[in-house]
Amino acid sequence: MVMKSLVTVFLPLLLVAEATAAPAGKLGDPAPPLQIADWTKGKPVNLSTARSNQVVVVEFWATWCAPCRTSIPHLTKLQKKFKGQVVFVGISDEPVAKVKLFVDRLGEQMDYVVACDDQRQTSTRYLGAYGIDGIPHAFVVDLAGRIVWQGHPMDGLETVLTEILAGKFDLARAQKQELGRQKLEEFIQLAIQDAPPDRQDQLAREIRALESEAGELTPGQRFDPATVRRLAKFEAAFRGYQVMVATNGPADQLAGLEQQLVANGPSDFNLAEFKRNVNQSRLFGEYFRAATGQTDANRLPELARQLGNVQTSNYELLNEWAWTLLTHEAIKHRDLELATRLARAALDACAGKEPGVLDTYARALFDSGKIPEAIVQQKKALALATDAETRAELQRTLEQYEARAAGKK
Repeated sequence: MVMKSLVTVFLPLLLVAEATAAPAGKLGDPAPPLQIADWTKGKPVNLSTARSNQVVVVEFWATWCAPCRTSIPHLTKLQKKFKGQVVFVGISDEPVAKVKLFVDRLGEQMDYVVACDDQRQTSTRYLGAYGIDGIPHAFVVDLAGRIVWQGHPMDGLETVLTEILAGKFDLARAQKQELGRQKLEEFIQLAIQDAPPDRQDQLAREIRALESEAGELTPGQRFDPATVRRLAKFEAAFRGYQVMVATNGPADQLAGLEQQLVANGPSDFNLAEFKRNVNQSRLFGEYFRAATGQTDANRLPELARQLGNVQTSNYELLNEWAWTLLTHEAIKHRDLELATRLARAALDACAGKEPGVLDTYARALFDSGKIPEAIVQQKKALALATDAETRAELQRTLEQYEARAAGKK
């Protein structure tokens, strides 16, 4: 599928292409102190005290962030694996009450220190200093109190911790890789701007030299200037097309962008599927803005009709829409009938084989007052789940449904 290709192949480039200035933070710099408003779970962590005794992983997350929720069981697993040697601290900048409710609900699934940022002072000193604008994101503070690694918590963190504890982590190599990624950022920007080739070629030589010394800058991908240039042009057209659709841009400009997408896209790029995804996402965006009071709520019935009639085999998209309609706190007009319809469509699209989709459908039934049916679907989700963390969460939800059916709450 198109979007999967973009995520797995092009995401590392998209992330760095957002940068507008070189970050102030560098690997090897002393880790700033943690400014915390509330230690919501676990004992407070003082980086000065931890120095020479424990490696510290400082991870930034939020309750609303789906990728963050996915990484939580992974971090719990690593905390158990490195118990006594590494301490994990998950920091959110959300209100204490909201974080506490979320953490209490997860219980042992989120089995590491959780804290609430103090007016974003900590995130500014970490995420801001390193030019990071997305979460989840983790920083590793070594026994000398230095930040020696930063990245997605599910992308190489375990390997880095293992190397640090074994005394095999190569900070100089990591610093060269970081420099290489910064040069790659600049290269992508120049490619998007179609800058003169001489500067691009010079940067390409510098990047290749750093990659030869420190290894691949993007795991599994060797730097290839021609490929990066092509994908950079593809990304520019990709974003431009989304903006044009959202603003009802001229047909001739849309056609021009479509030509650029086809000419520069990955080999599995499907223009027809891409156009459907963009238009469907635009439709859901319009519905969401109306449902959250950002635009005229009188449009909701017609938008709901259009959204309910969307034809797609993309069960992940349908499931995401349904879950958002069921759970997003900003929604003022919650349409349970529409959410149930979308969840049912997702269930049909995956042939009832995805536990996450069954869980969403069960939630839609439960919120609609169809508790016995919700219990049946939740049991199906539990039966299909394979990993322990997912099973534990589904089991807790099932118990809540059963308790409601028994009149206990």
